Amino acid sequence: MTLHALLDLAAERYPDRVAVEDPDRACISYRELARLSDRLRDRLRHAGVRPGDRVGLYARKSIDGVAAIFGILKAGAAYVPVDPDAPTARCAYILDDCAVRAIICDHDLEPGLRHELRSASHTPRLLLLAESHTVLPLAALLDEEV
Repeated sequence: MTLHALLDLAAERYPDRVAVEDPDRACISYRELARLSDRLRDRLRHAGVRPGDRVGLYARKSIDGVAAIFGILKAGAAYVPVDPDAPTARCAYILDDCAVRAIICDHDLEPGLRHELRSASHTPRLLLLAESHTVLPLAALLDEEV
């Protein structure tokens, strides 16, 4: 059974139980996590991500990061996490070397990453996680028009 299938099973069996809790005490249920990851899967497919592709994850640890991992896996892609505390040039090199099709990126990390990717061998699609005080940044991104 795949990791994302286990999430869907947990969402079916324990929909209202807490699946992930952030250090700041924000939390998300299994049902909400499964739905958020499904929405990201659909957005990634719309952005041209196909099974076997790689998707970069350039974001701080959060509920959104967990949902992103599941959404990427549900799209049939592999995730390439890079450490946002590492030098931006190194992160950009890794993402370019892995030929990621898209990058899920914290909004405040985007300018430096975009600068470092200017000489990349290809241009991946950037999906920016903007700060939101009412909903999770990933949910806000997915609510935007495509």
